Amino acid sequence: MDETIDFDLTMPLTTADKQEKLKEDCKKIAELFEASATAMFEGQDGLIFHLEFDDAAKFGKFAEYLRTHGLLRVDRIQTKSDKVH
Repeated sequence: MDETIDFDLTMPLTTADKQEKLKEDCKKIAELFEASATAMFEGQDGLIFHLEFDDAAKFGKFAEYLRTHGLLRVDRIQTKSDKVH
């Protein structure tokens, strides 16, 4: 089983040039918070920015940044066993 902490952020679809800027910004965020993997793809509800953290402390630093700036709202937590909390 994968031991990473995964984080997905869904954003509205934008124009192609704005999507490129978003991808660049998201890559910088991933590097800043030492994400072990990152991806951006188009989903049903918009653009999805996916981050994986191999360490809870790194994820905690990222989550604290989001919380401090009023950007974090948890809708649900889903474990690898697909149990939704």
